[in-house]
Amino acid sequence: MRPNNVYVIGITGGIGSGKSLVLDYLKEKYNCLLIKADDIGNEVKLKGRECYNDIVNLLGKDILGEDGEIIKSRMADKIFSDERLIEEVNAIIHPVVKKVISQKIDDDKGNHKFIVVEAALLIEASYFDLFDEIWVIDAKKEIRIKRLMESRGYSLKKCEDIIASQNDVDYYCLQSEKYIKDNPKTDYKGIKIIQNNTSIRDLTDKADEVMEDINGRI
Repeated sequence: MRPNNVYVIGITGGIGSGKSLVLDYLKEKYNCLLIKADDIGNEVKLKGRECYNDIVNLLGKDILGEDGEIIKSRMADKIFSDERLIEEVNAIIHPVVKKVISQKIDDDKGNHKFIVVEAALLIEASYFDLFDEIWVIDAKKEIRIKRLMESRGYSLKKCEDIIASQNDVDYYCLQSEKYIKDNPKTDYKGIKIIQNNTSIRDLTDKADEVMEDINGRI
């Protein structure tokens, strides 16, 4: 059980929305413990770790490099456009990642007042029970595309394809509401939508407003 004085925030949002900016700001200003689900997901796929054998058995040894480690690009190519394989891989990885995140929260033993967990598929994988609330960082599609083309050199088509493959804010809100309805006694308090359509200063001001509200409540 995590200490009662710890407040855990989940952060998610589509590509190009500005999640990394919010994460860096919260860590620096509020001394949050930052946990990134993607980092844990990469770790549990390593040789000898929890998900390695199941993934290799599912996808085949041709996803391995000479050192026996899973090569991310080969794994991605293998499951690309195959929804069945994507679901099976997620079913292997997500429960383990969630367990590790939960353990990291417990292990902190109240050293941090705030713990922030970032995951691209946080809501899709139903991590609600880990959090006191979830922030969804959002931005207009055209702004996200502009950012991705400038920062990553993506083509317009690649940007549009990635964005089209991701769920939107309406989906996040519906899933959150469903969880609250099905779990009326949970400590989870719902979703905050933070729009990031203008400047970094505007984004950090919005983050400060939400943090001030949290501090006022706890």
